[in-house]
Amino acid sequence: MLAKLSVNIVILLILGKEIKASWEEWWTYDGISGPAFWGLINPQWNMCNKGRRQSPINVEPDKLLFDPYLRSLHIDKHKISGTLHNTGQSLVFRVEKDTKQHVNISSGPLAYRYQFEEIYFHYGTDNNQGSEHHVHGYSFPGEIQLYGFNKELYHNMSEAQHKAQGIVGISLMVQIGDTPNPELRIITSTFNKVLYKGSSTPIRHISLRSLLPNTEQYMTYEGSTTHPGCWESTVWIILNKPIYITKQE
Repeated sequence: MLAKLSVNIVILLILGKEIKASWEEWWTYDGISGPAFWGLINPQWNMCNKGRRQSPINVEPDKLLFDPYLRSLHIDKHKISGTLHNTGQSLVFRVEKDTKQHVNISSGPLAYRYQFEEIYFHYGTDNNQGSEHHVHGYSFPGEIQLYGFNKELYHNMSEAQHKAQGIVGISLMVQIGDTPNPELRIITSTFNKVLYKGSSTPIRHISLRSLLPNTEQYMTYEGSTTHPGCWESTVWIILNKPIYITKQE
């Protein structure tokens, strides 16, 4: 009886480790593993269902308030290198860990300096729906989200994502057009190298500033990350003009 009990405990412990390790692979953006279920299945992600400042949102232009004291957003102009990953849920660009000169994001609605870390690419199965944020109910073909962490208060992204004003998210809406963004083209030209989960490819010398549309106007609000665990630690900045990509891209 004692031997049988020991075996059961060992099996449960192993199973528990496997379940914990699989959370990051389990979630998706649709179906029974989609956003509506994130907080129900994993208690550590309960903010996904119980949070009060969850992202993404539907931006309603007629309800926005103008703030004359908001400043222009600043992003360092030097280029960076990193790796594009297919995580199984999305494509994510992560800056090189040994980068000596990081890109800082500051000013605008931000009270601190944020260190750029990664880019999430969101797009749909067709050219009509792909963006996470909507504008007056309209979904853009795609959305690019630049993330950085508060380098003045926290040591890294993992620590900052749980804390107040820990993360900045810059949202770039992507629209179909004839004049594509040159910097975006550098990135999308590598997509055919990351077709499968777990694949990755290096991307060298891209400029975040050149990736942005030519505008100083934006909408900002305090929300959450749009992936588990939906921590309400993100200052969102949604630029008021899209960047363009061709249908072929």
